[in-house]
Amino acid sequence: MILQIDIGNTRIKWRLRLEGRTLGSGASAHGDYRWLTGHGIRRVWVSSVVVAESERLTEMLAKSGLPAPEFALSQSSLGEVVNGYREPHTLGVDRWLALLGARQRVAGAALVVDAGTALTVDLLAGDGRHLGGYIAPGLALMRQSLALKSQALAVSPAVSAEALPGSSSSSAIEAGLVAMGRGVIVTGYDALAAAGSGPSLLFTGGDGTFWQGVLGEGEVVPELLFSGLERYFQAQ
Repeated sequence: MILQIDIGNTRIKWRLRLEGRTLGSGASAHGDYRWLTGHGIRRVWVSSVVVAESERLTEMLAKSGLPAPEFALSQSSLGEVVNGYREPHTLGVDRWLALLGARQRVAGAALVVDAGTALTVDLLAGDGRHLGGYIAPGLALMRQSLALKSQALAVSPAVSAEALPGSSSSSAIEAGLVAMGRGVIVTGYDALAAAGSGPSLLFTGGDGTFWQGVLGEGEVVPELLFSGLERYFQAQ
């Protein structure tokens, strides 16, 4: 069995795989490894964007008698996918793996929207070239940046492609957040469409379903990063 782990900015996701089947999965807060038990695990594949949590995981695996973790790294290329950064290793590994996962899912151009702590939008051309991307604050970070009272920020965002003007401070905040996030995604989509044929629109991350609802199109792929993680290690 292979334990696959995604250490993001705010939480940890994991799944246990055997011969292409998922036997179990879950999520936890940083530092919570109560789920880290089991026998028959022969490899541990990890995507991590938090160094301190990577070190904690390594310690916990050793204490549990499990294999040492193997960490994915951003590359200049893998198969048809070519990293678009001038310094490929500086592309976040989560974004690199999402691009690999996107290529596994669609053969043509794809706009990859990863909506978590940050909202990242990456452009993948039909020939596999990464054309760069956009990074913006996610919904929670955008709310926090306004530094308003918690009561005003506690309203759940209304899914509205039009981001209609709000009739109260709280609804105006939500409308502004929707307009800003939608603008980043649409800008990326238009840039990719201008470079070739119409791209597929793939959403992932904790707020992926929300943004798919705002745009009213595209596909939500919760395990896009894990798909890329498998592609990465199968190619090693």
